[in-house]
Amino acid sequence: MADNLSIWKQLERTDPDHTKPFKRGGGFKGTAIKPIYTVKKMTEAFGPAGKGWGMGEPSFQVVPGVNDEVLVYCTVSVWWDDGTERREVFGVGGDKVVSHIKANDQYNRPERWENDDEAFKKAFTDAVGNGMKHLGMSADVHMGLFDDSKYVQQVAADLHAEEQPEPPKAKALPKAAARPLEQEMRDELDACMTLDDLQRLWTSPAFKAEFKKLPADWQEQLTEYKDERKAELTPKLGSVKPNFEGMKA
Repeated sequence: MADNLSIWKQLERTDPDHTKPFKRGGGFKGTAIKPIYTVKKMTEAFGPAGKGWGMGEPSFQVVPGVNDEVLVYCTVSVWWDDGTERREVFGVGGDKVVSHIKANDQYNRPERWENDDEAFKKAFTDAVGNGMKHLGMSADVHMGLFDDSKYVQQVAADLHAEEQPEPPKAKALPKAAARPLEQEMRDELDACMTLDDLQRLWTSPAFKAEFKKLPADWQEQLTEYKDERKAELTPKLGSVKPNFEGMKA
C-alpha cells in the first residue's frame, strides 16, 4: 500500500538554524523560513531544480489598494517528478509595490510613500513557498509546533545528530593477534553469573570496542557463544519451587 505521506515526511521538519522570528502590525508574530533552505530541501527530495522539480511561468496581477497603495499578486505552479509522471500544485503570494510609510521620530524618518522595486520578486517567492506547503514543506512551522520551545530544541538536536558523520569502522586485527583477545572476551562472558551481568557486559562501550576488532566470522561465533551463555543463565520452567510458607488456606 502506498504511503500517502511519504513526501510530507521528507519535508515537514524544519531546521531552526534556517528560521527567524518576525512581527507584523497588530501584534501578529510568527516564524519566517529562509526561501533558499526550502529550495535545498526540494532538491534533496526530488533532484535539481528544472529536472526533478521546478516552477511554472508565474502570472502577476497588480491591484490598487487603499490610500494610493499598490499591491501585486503572483500565482505560480510548483511541479515535481515522482518517477512516473510530472505533477503540480499551485501557490499564490503577494506584496506591496507602493506602500505608505509612517513617520518614525526615533530614526528621524518622515512620513512618505515608497516604491519597492523587489515587490514582484517577493510575491513570486511567497507564491512558490505557499505552493510547497501543499507538499508538507516545513509543516511543523505552519502547524504551530515552533511555538513550543521544547519541540524546537528537540528537532534541532535530531537534525544535527543525523548530520554527524559515522565514525570510521575499527580495523579488524589479524587472526593471530586477535586470538588472545577473543579468548579473553569468552572468559568475561563465562564470568557472568546472571542475565543482567551478561547484558551489562555485552552492551558496555569497552566490550563493544573490543568486539569490533575481531574478524567478522569470529564476531558471529562470539555472538553465538553469548546466546549460549544467555540460554544457560535463563531460569528453566519448573526449576524454581514455589514457597507456600505464610499462605493462608
